[in-house]
Amino acid sequence: MEKKIISEEIFYECKRASMFSKPYTWGEIKKMLEEEKINLLDDDIFLSGFEEGWDEGDSARDDMYFVKIRRERFETDEELEIRKKNLEKRIEESKNIRYEQYIKLKKEFEK
Repeated sequence: MEKKIISEEIFYECKRASMFSKPYTWGEIKKMLEEEKINLLDDDIFLSGFEEGWDEGDSARDDMYFVKIRRERFETDEELEIRKKNLEKRIEESKNIRYEQYIKLKKEFEK
Protein backbone atom coordinates (compact mmCIF):
# COMPACT_ATOMS: atom_id res chain seq x y z
CA MET A 1 0.00 0.00 0.00
CA GLU A 2 1.44 3.35 -1.05
CA LYS A 3 1.42 6.54 0.96
CA LYS A 4 -1.37 8.94 0.02
CA ILE A 5 -1.03 12.63 -0.60
CA ILE A 6 -2.94 14.57 2.05
CA SER A 7 -4.18 18.06 1.28
CA GLU A 8 -4.56 20.27 4.35
CA GLU A 9 -6.08 23.71 4.58
CA ILE A 10 -3.46 25.69 6.49
CA PHE A 11 -5.16 29.09 6.24
CA TYR A 12 -8.67 30.39 5.67
CA GLU A 13 -9.97 33.91 6.04
CA CYS A 14 -13.07 35.64 4.72
CA LYS A 15 -14.70 39.04 4.89
CA ARG A 16 -18.15 40.32 4.08
CA ALA A 17 -18.56 41.68 0.59
CA SER A 18 -20.75 44.68 -0.11
CA MET A 19 -20.99 47.20 -2.89
CA PHE A 20 -18.44 49.36 -1.02
CA SER A 21 -15.94 46.64 -0.05
CA LYS A 22 -12.95 45.47 -2.06
CA PRO A 23 -11.35 42.04 -2.47
CA TYR A 24 -8.31 41.18 -0.37
CA THR A 25 -5.10 42.92 -1.39
CA TRP A 26 -1.73 41.21 -1.29
CA GLY A 27 -0.72 43.53 1.56
CA GLU A 28 -3.71 42.38 3.67
CA ILE A 29 -2.95 38.74 2.93
CA LYS A 30 0.76 39.14 3.84
CA LYS A 31 -0.20 40.81 7.13
CA MET A 32 -2.64 38.00 8.00
CA LEU A 33 -0.03 35.34 7.16
CA GLU A 34 2.59 37.10 9.31
CA GLU A 35 0.13 37.26 12.23
CA GLU A 36 -0.54 33.53 11.90
CA LYS A 37 3.20 32.84 11.44
CA ILE A 38 2.63 31.01 8.15
CA ASN A 39 5.48 30.81 5.65
CA LEU A 40 4.38 30.01 2.13
CA LEU A 41 6.13 27.22 0.26
CA ASP A 42 6.56 26.96 -3.51
CA ASP A 43 4.06 24.08 -3.74
CA ASP A 44 1.29 25.68 -1.63
CA ILE A 45 -2.05 26.07 -3.38
CA PHE A 46 -3.41 29.59 -3.10
CA LEU A 47 -7.11 30.29 -3.68
CA SER A 48 -8.71 33.70 -3.50
CA GLY A 49 -12.13 34.67 -4.72
CA PHE A 50 -15.72 35.64 -4.20
CA GLU A 51 -18.53 33.44 -2.90
CA GLU A 52 -22.07 34.49 -3.55
CA GLY A 53 -24.36 34.56 -0.53
CA TRP A 54 -27.71 32.83 -0.26
CA ASP A 55 -30.99 33.17 1.58
CA GLU A 56 -33.17 30.13 2.14
CA GLY A 57 -35.95 30.96 4.55
CA ASP A 58 -34.55 30.51 8.04
CA SER A 59 -30.86 30.56 7.07
CA ALA A 60 -28.74 32.94 5.06
CA ARG A 61 -25.19 33.98 4.33
CA ASP A 62 -23.84 37.25 2.96
CA ASP A 63 -21.62 37.57 -0.08
CA MET A 64 -17.96 37.23 0.90
CA TYR A 65 -14.41 37.42 -0.30
CA PHE A 66 -12.16 34.57 0.80
CA VAL A 67 -8.53 33.48 0.91
CA LYS A 68 -7.55 29.80 1.31
CA ILE A 69 -4.14 28.21 1.35
CA ARG A 70 -3.79 24.45 1.01
CA ARG A 71 -0.64 22.41 1.49
CA GLU A 72 -0.11 18.88 0.19
CA ARG A 73 2.08 16.33 1.93
CA PHE A 74 2.60 12.59 2.02
CA GLU A 75 0.95 10.82 4.94
CA THR A 76 3.25 9.86 7.79
CA ASP A 77 4.18 6.27 8.62
CA GLU A 78 1.80 6.39 11.60
CA GLU A 79 -1.09 7.62 9.43
CA LEU A 80 -0.34 4.88 6.89
CA GLU A 81 -0.41 2.20 9.62
CA ILE A 82 -3.72 3.53 10.98
CA ARG A 83 -5.19 3.51 7.46
CA LYS A 84 -4.00 -0.07 6.90
CA LYS A 85 -5.52 -1.23 10.21
CA ASN A 86 -8.81 0.50 9.43
CA LEU A 87 -8.90 -1.08 5.98
CA GLU A 88 -8.24 -4.56 7.41
CA LYS A 89 -10.98 -3.99 9.99
CA ARG A 90 -13.50 -2.88 7.29
CA ILE A 91 -12.60 -5.91 5.14
CA GLU A 92 -13.16 -8.26 8.09
CA GLU A 93 -16.47 -6.58 8.99
CA SER A 94 -17.60 -6.79 5.37
CA LYS A 95 -16.71 -10.48 5.27
CA ASN A 96 -18.73 -11.12 8.44
CA ILE A 97 -21.75 -9.25 7.09
CA ARG A 98 -21.63 -11.20 3.82
CA TYR A 99 -21.36 -14.48 5.76
CA GLU A 100 -24.37 -13.56 7.91
CA GLN A 101 -26.36 -12.77 4.76
CA TYR A 102 -25.27 -16.08 3.24
CA ILE A 103 -26.49 -17.99 6.32
CA LYS A 104 -29.86 -16.20 6.25
CA LEU A 105 -30.31 -16.92 2.54
CA LYS A 106 -29.26 -20.53 2.98
CA LYS A 107 -31.87 -21.03 5.72
CA GLU A 108 -34.51 -19.31 3.61
CA PHE A 109 -33.98 -21.46 0.53
CA GLU A 110 -33.42 -24.81 2.31
CA LYS A 111 -37.07 -24.97 3.37
